[in-house]
Amino acid sequence: MLKSISIILVLLGMLALISALRSSISLYHKDRRPSTFSFIPVMLGFVLGYVVFTGYMAMMDKISVIEFVVSMVFFGGGIFCVMIFGVVSQSMERIAFAEFQQRHNESHDSLTGLPNRRFLLQTINQHIHDFETTQQRFGVATVDINNFNHINEVFGHQAGDSVLYQYSERLREFVEQDIFLARTSGNRFTFIINSPETTNVAHYIETIQSYLDHPQTINDHDVNLTNTIGVSLYPEHGSCSEDILKRSEIAMYSAKRIQVPYAVYEAASYRQLYDKVELAQMLQVAMVNMDFDLYFQPVLNVNASRKTTFEVLIRWPLGNGYTVSPDEFIPIAEQTNAIHQITRWVLQKTVAQLAEWADKGMAPHVQVNLSVRDIEDNSLEPFLRKLLRDYAIQPSQLTLEITETSMMQNPKKAQAVLEKIKTLGVSLSIDDFGTGFSSLSILSNMPIDEIKIDRSFVTDLLYSSNHEAIVRSTIYLAHSLDCSVVAEGVETEALGQYLMSIGCDKIQGFWYGRPMNLSQVDSWLNDVHVINNRVASQN
Repeated sequence: MLKSISIILVLLGMLALISALRSSISLYHKDRRPSTFSFIPVMLGFVLGYVVFTGYMAMMDKISVIEFVVSMVFFGGGIFCVMIFGVVSQSMERIAFAEFQQRHNESHDSLTGLPNRRFLLQTINQHIHDFETTQQRFGVATVDINNFNHINEVFGHQAGDSVLYQYSERLREFVEQDIFLARTSGNRFTFIINSPETTNVAHYIETIQSYLDHPQTINDHDVNLTNTIGVSLYPEHGSCSEDILKRSEIAMYSAKRIQVPYAVYEAASYRQLYDKVELAQMLQVAMVNMDFDLYFQPVLNVNASRKTTFEVLIRWPLGNGYTVSPDEFIPIAEQTNAIHQITRWVLQKTVAQLAEWADKGMAPHVQVNLSVRDIEDNSLEPFLRKLLRDYAIQPSQLTLEITETSMMQNPKKAQAVLEKIKTLGVSLSIDDFGTGFSSLSILSNMPIDEIKIDRSFVTDLLYSSNHEAIVRSTIYLAHSLDCSVVAEGVETEALGQYLMSIGCDKIQGFWYGRPMNLSQVDSWLNDVHVINNRVASQN
């Protein structure tokens, strides 16, 4: 009787182990990693041991109490292995799912669920690789929703996100399942055209636009959305994924410029969207009425969370959703000496806005960029003095940013101008620090309050030991000179948290806030003002 019970206990334990073995094999099929495979030989070894012990007891005429106890241990061991493996397998499945989710988030847009620009470039690269064997041409079409920023301004960003989601769903409905569709930026989508040689591209694009020309409902209002599409083809228009995608975007901008619904990239005609001569002529026209916009990007004050700071950014809108970036027109403005007029316009608008906020009981700090030509201008300090007197704001609310490179072109002249400005009570900051070649002796003599580390050292800080060392040493150097430190180009929470942990005083980048127009800034400030008042009343 005791022998039969012992054998049954061992067999039950072995069955439990076999169940765990089957689960381990199933897990390995899902997650083919060495750590997962290691469970299989371990389970097989246990099962073999159970088989040997069962055979040993079967051959004995009579078993002792000790062997019965061992049988109970074998039974309990089998049950225990099942329980432990169940916990381990669940943990591994959770880890595998978390890794899958992370990979998915890295390659897909969180709002629409579509692949993002990174995934699109990888897919284009795969098409280029396949072309070597199949000779299968393909095209890339970029769809841009016209004047989408107006929707955000009128209805708010939440409504804008809803529109983008609905728009992406309509695009999904139109394109076939084998067509790769991605969201490449805020209001821009891109898809791949397979076999353009057998597709009437013009008719295909017109059909898409006709399908998308459908009113969408926002807060009980019907809004008509139009779009502009640019197309590039491989291999005619580029040899790599970046070129193919960029040229579809250039074609799209070109279509906006000449006000047509779509355009196909033409290498001869669209080598540059605008050449320098044309931009210079357009700039002179724009300066008559100062057709520029100011945007404000928030800066996180790590050690003074209730202090609100913005960097003032200038934009030049040309209509039809296209904006000329400062990198394109500021160098031209410097060459034509138009920069002085632009700088004074930015300063006047900024200080006037500070005065308007002061009337509402708000006192944010702002940072304004100066050009290399500005710090060689002896009339800048008198202009600033009059501006501060006319609008009666606190000079400490204004910080002027000078790039390290511009400061080093004529250090003595720069020092003289900056020392005059410093007497006004205005703060001074070195922008793009690390990209120039300033010596410590010159740096220590400059009347600066802040050092702004260039984004080229910040963006890959967590992956580059050299850049980490540069950033750490810059923070130490700045603090030694009694200067605060700003890190720009911070786009992830992990990077922001790490910079704060090593003593960075201010954080700027998309992680904390994107550039905003004036109405968005007013909402931001009102929210901050309400929160600060609540905190003050509670204290």
